Amino acid sequence: MASTAVAAAGIRAKVKQQLARAAGRLPGEGATVLIYHRIGGGTADELDLATADFTAQADLLAELPPGRVVSLDTAADRLDAGLRTPSTVLTFDDGFADTYDTAWPILRERGLPFTVYLASGMVGGPMRWEGSTAKGAPATGLSWEQLSEMAATGLCTVANHTRSHTRPLLLTTAELDACGDDVEEHLGTRPRHFAYTWGTPVPHMETALRARFRTSATGRVGRNLPGGDPVRLHRVPVRRTDPIDFFRAKLYGRLIPERAYARIVATAKAVGARA
Repeated sequence: MASTAVAAAGIRAKVKQQLARAAGRLPGEGATVLIYHRIGGGTADELDLATADFTAQADLLAELPPGRVVSLDTAADRLDAGLRTPSTVLTFDDGFADTYDTAWPILRERGLPFTVYLASGMVGGPMRWEGSTAKGAPATGLSWEQLSEMAATGLCTVANHTRSHTRPLLLTTAELDACGDDVEEHLGTRPRHFAYTWGTPVPHMETALRARFRTSATGRVGRNLPGGDPVRLHRVPVRRTDPIDFFRAKLYGRLIPERAYARIVATAKAVGARA
């Protein structure tokens, strides 16, 4: 099984390397919101990046012109002002402890701002929830002390990802407010941003979300331009098998490689293959 997984990962990387050739050469306009989950967690999960790969990505981001990698609020300010300025936003879903243990030293050294979409009920405990696909022993969540340290630097924005990482169809105002209360109690500020669990929009909750948050992020692939709906923010996933050229392509052009890969994965799943 292990050799099969390694072979499949190699195939995915080769496909992405070829697709990366279709990337544009100019920075993508508007806000490109990248999705990370785990860094250096030691699993083979596509959402768990090797530390060396994340470091290479951070180096590339740090080499971009000043003002390209910005906080979520700065990106939202630009969109509100009608600006199509290329902006890259780093986001980490759920609140895994390796965000602090592995990613934080790399981000801090390069001065890269980022957002943690926090499932507050997992803080300091096992990262497992109803519907989770995690196998084996669960990872550990960030502690409030770690979150406080990162937020105090001004580089880290702590955002809302529900309290229990509830399924999208079970999303309620109680889940939103419980997470907001937790963050406010421990960090002294109330989250201004939200990300849907599993990236799945919940249309009947949009009124409640607009009343509570400046933005709400989905998992729909795309860039964000002025005039877009802030409660339906698009994002771009970063995966373990992304070669550096494929990662670079996420920052340029019309996301042609990313969309092409998504179609390949969808087709493979439709015929029963593991993508």
